[in-house]
Formats: sequence, C-alpha cells, structure tokens
Amino acid sequence: MTPYDEMIQDALNAARDIKKRTRLLLAVFSVLALCGAAAFLYFIAGPHAARAWQAYLVNFVFWTGISFGALLFVAIMNMTSARWSRSIKRMAEAPGAFLPVACLLFAGLYAGRAHIFPWMHEPAAGKQLWFSAGFLFARDGAGLLLLTGLALVLIYWSVRDDRKALTETAPASGEFGKQPRLQAALSVIFGIAYAVVLSLVAFDLIMSLDPHWVSTLFGAYYFIGCFYAALAGLVILCGLSRSLRGMGKYITPRQFQDLGKLLLGFCLVTGDFFYSQFLVIWYANLPEETRYVILRVRSSTWEPLAWIVLTGCFAVPFLMLLNRKIKMQPAAMLLLGCVILAGMWLERLLLIAPSLWKGSGLPLGMPELLISAGFLGAMAVSVLVFLRRVPLLPLSDPLFVKQFNAARAENGERLL
Repeated sequence: MTPYDEMIQDALNAARDIKKRTRLLLAVFSVLALCGAAAFLYFIAGPHAARAWQAYLVNFVFWTGISFGALLFVAIMNMTSARWSRSIKRMAEAPGAFLPVACLLFAGLYAGRAHIFPWMHEPAAGKQLWFSAGFLFARDGAGLLLLTGLALVLIYWSVRDDRKALTETAPASGEFGKQPRLQAALSVIFGIAYAVVLSLVAFDLIMSLDPHWVSTLFGAYYFIGCFYAALAGLVILCGLSRSLRGMGKYITPRQFQDLGKLLLGFCLVTGDFFYSQFLVIWYANLPEETRYVILRVRSSTWEPLAWIVLTGCFAVPFLMLLNRKIKMQPAAMLLLGCVILAGMWLERLLLIAPSLWKGSGLPLGMPELLISAGFLGAMAVSVLVFLRRVPLLPLSDPLFVKQFNAARAENGERLL
C-alpha cells in the first residue's frame, strides 16, 4: 500500500466510523432541536414572549457568529497558505453547514421585532430612517445571504475534489486540487465581507437595543469575539474527532498547541477591544456613554455575571494557555474550549439582556435553557450531517499533502 493509498484508507475508515458512532447522536440532537423549537413556540404564545425572543436573539448572534468565525479560519488558512492546520480544515468547514439554517432563523426574528427593538415603540430622534424594521431586515438579510453564499461556495470548492479523490487513483498532488488560487481569491472577498457584515449585525441587532449608546469599535469587538469563540469550537471538534479510526495521526498534539497559541492571542485581542471601549467611555465620562457600562458591571443584578464572563472568557484561558503542556493536551484543550464557549454565550447575554430585561434577577431559567438547547441541537445536527457526507481529510489539498509528507519525514517514513 502506497502512502497515498494509506491516506485514502484512513479517510474511508474515519467516514465509516463517524457514520456508525453518530447515529444515536444525530437522533438525540434532532430531538433536542425539536424540543427547543416547541419550547420557543410555547413561550412566545404566553406571558414570557419578550423573554423568549431575548433568548432567541442571544443564541442567534452567538451560534451564527461561531459559524462565520469558523469559515474565517478556513479563509485565513487559504490566504496564508498555512500547512500546519490543513488536517483540521474539514473540522473548520463543518460549522458552515449551519449557515443556511441561520438565515432562516434571522427571518424568524422579524416576527419578534416588537419584543426585541425598543426603538419601535420609542423612536430615536434623528435616527428614524436607520431604525426602521423593514430597512434593518433588508440590509442585514442581504448581508447575511451574501456572506453565507460566499461561505458555501468556499466549502463547495474545497470539498468537490476531495470526493473525487476517494474514487480516483490520481495522486493527491497531481490532477486534484486545481482550485487553490480560486479558494484564495474567494477567501480574500470572504474576509472583507465578514468584517463588514458582522459589524452591521453587531450595530443593528445588539447596539441598537440601547439606541442612545454608540461605539464605533463595537462591530470589530463582536466579529473578533466570534472568531475567538469559533477557535474554541474548533478545538472541541478536533478533540472529539481524534477518537475516530485513523484520525489520531493527522490531528496531533501539535495542532492543539498551535490552536492554543491562536486562542491565547485572540483572548488578548478580545479583552483589549473591550478595555479600549471601556477606557474611552471612562475617560469621556459622558452620562449617555457611562450608563451602558455601569448597568452591566456595577448593578446588583448584572455585576456577578460580569465577573463570571471576565473569568471564563479571559482570566482562565489566559492563565491556562500560558502553559505549553496544557496546550499539548487534547483533553485539557477540549475542556478549555467548553469553558470559553460557555463564557462567550454569557457575554452575549450580558450585551443584549440588560437593554431588554425588565424583571428582577438574572434571566437565566427554563426559557433560556430550552431555547439554547434547541439552537445547540440545530448546530450539532448541521455539523454531523456535513461530516457524515464529506471526507474528513482534505485529500486533494496540495498543502495537506505537504503537511503529511513533513510529518512522515520526521518519522523516517516514505513520502507521497
């Protein structure tokens, strides 16, 4: 068996393994998604409609941001011709399968616009044109459709030749993989569109909930946070995929170490963007600016949550990722990824809920739990269906072959 045949066989074994192992998981997450949808319909029909729409919005901006952030990781790989991460390329593409669902979920937000946007009842002076429900959903919907289309085209050109590689006998570096330049060009367009569209989403769906507060840095803060959360999600997917037959030789502790370095870097960048906003607000000491921050970090209701977010999103990851040994441990990194995702979900809640919540105490209960479980189920089903239908290794990617050859050369094995 040649090294290329061995790689093909590993991909086939992993495909059989994931289909066998995920049958039950697919059923469980499908039921979870349906239960979440049923719970959401139940709550919006009752006295807790505003709370249900609030939880819906929190989950929408969280899970959609992760999906786009994961595709940004793929785009960055293509733009920089990175080799180290080629074996985890498919894991990074998998959350993109959720994006068509996200577009449908965005359309669903229109039905709850009266519960979500305060400016529909109290128009902001001088901003009536911008704060128009029809205009908002038209511009954000167009942006999300554009970005989703670019993401799906990027995934299509990546996956298409990998399917051929499973059935044809040409070497991976031969007639396959003729589209690296096309993928690189698409990646540049996607990267620009990512920053523009997610900034627009941040301004319209989060910042506009408090129309008297303005931050020009808020868009960047949101899309950088999405990428940070996506890296944590990628760590989790890689950790779970290592258990598949044959994947351990491609997803190694080195990949986790490099992902850990990226996580540490974007932990610092996300924290720096928050501090940059806070510093300007504190220095200016304008009432319309300070109220937004004081409500979230000094009020008795939200202050404990703010400290939890600070600890889970920044303090714990920073301290753990300083240690090289932790970054080399897949199990520890998987656990850390879960902590970061939980912290980032609470951070999205902290950005949105104080502007909408009128009750006493934190809005953390059955509505939030069930609706969040539904979104988690929809994301998990999308990822599992995608991974069951495509090769788990980018067999046609020339840079993956180079990464594989480098690993074999270190071990003194024959190259492709």
